[in-house]
Amino acid sequence: MKALIIEKNSMNILLERFLEEYRVFGPTKPGSDSTFDEIKSIEQLHLDYISTVLPPKKFFLPPNETLFSFNIKNGKFTTKEIRPDEKILILGIHPCDVHALLKLDKFFSGDFNDLYYQNRRKNSAIIALNCVEPSEHSFCRSLGTGPFLNEGYDILLTDVGTNYLIEIGTSTGKRLVKGLNLTNASEEDFHEKERRLKLMEKKFKKSMNISWLPKIARENLDHDIWFDLGERGGVAGSFPCLSCGSCTFVCPTCYCYEVYDAVDLSLKSGTRNRELDSCQLLEYAEVALGGNFRRDRKDRIHHWMLCKFGAAAGGKNSSCVGCGRCIRVCPSKIDITEVAKALRRG
Repeated sequence: MKALIIEKNSMNILLERFLEEYRVFGPTKPGSDSTFDEIKSIEQLHLDYISTVLPPKKFFLPPNETLFSFNIKNGKFTTKEIRPDEKILILGIHPCDVHALLKLDKFFSGDFNDLYYQNRRKNSAIIALNCVEPSEHSFCRSLGTGPFLNEGYDILLTDVGTNYLIEIGTSTGKRLVKGLNLTNASEEDFHEKERRLKLMEKKFKKSMNISWLPKIARENLDHDIWFDLGERGGVAGSFPCLSCGSCTFVCPTCYCYEVYDAVDLSLKSGTRNRELDSCQLLEYAEVALGGNFRRDRKDRIHHWMLCKFGAAAGGKNSSCVGCGRCIRVCPSKIDITEVAKALRRG
């Protein structure tokens, strides 16, 4: 299918089509910050957002969820799995967050296939939106994860002035626009897209050289910078890490979770649940008899940075997409791009 265009003031045409089949979530602006929330009318939609504090990862890997319930009746033990089957559509997701989902896809379909995550992804549609303005903290351009997108979408929107350019990525995207009275895009629309991409690339204030970075990080496990981050501070004006976990909770690629059972007082029934965890919390690496593999803060921030640099788990699964959320929310002003630069300097 050819690319299409839609006037900005006609976006309700698309939204109404999406609502026929999906529960729609998109960027809203209830206060000073933007957030992804349910969209039921075009007035709620805020596509001119720069970033959100929490990534749309939350729709596929919820902070807390029940996996199954169990019951003992007449001496018989039974379980009932709770599979997510709701059809959802994420509207206006930026390129860095799409790339984060692609990384999570690989992790949750690797050696262990997570059916809960996979079901949500299977029942979802992704309407991506190329960025119109980079966040002051973002460095996606360095990592090839933005500001424009080339993969991972059903439909891709690009602001080209008074219109949005609509590009179709999958059969799902083709179905969603079929029958709508939209105009075919022109060559001038694609020229405008290219012009805006070049303009965007000049606006980034931060960067991170990822060439050989996993190797450099692995070979500098005893570098003073880890002690500085955990105990002294001083890395580009930062303070010591507080191990608050904020960086992990806003990171779109962090996937660590804890599984626990909640049993009722009769010991006859209960649920198995999982909730997102953080490697920055003291209890995360705690084992029996009070042992802890990462008791010191420097070891915890070190572990997280290695993961983001691609030096952990073979560099295949959880790594940085340059969204800059960790820099934005860190109360100690720790900047992952400055840590990478310090490692390179030796």
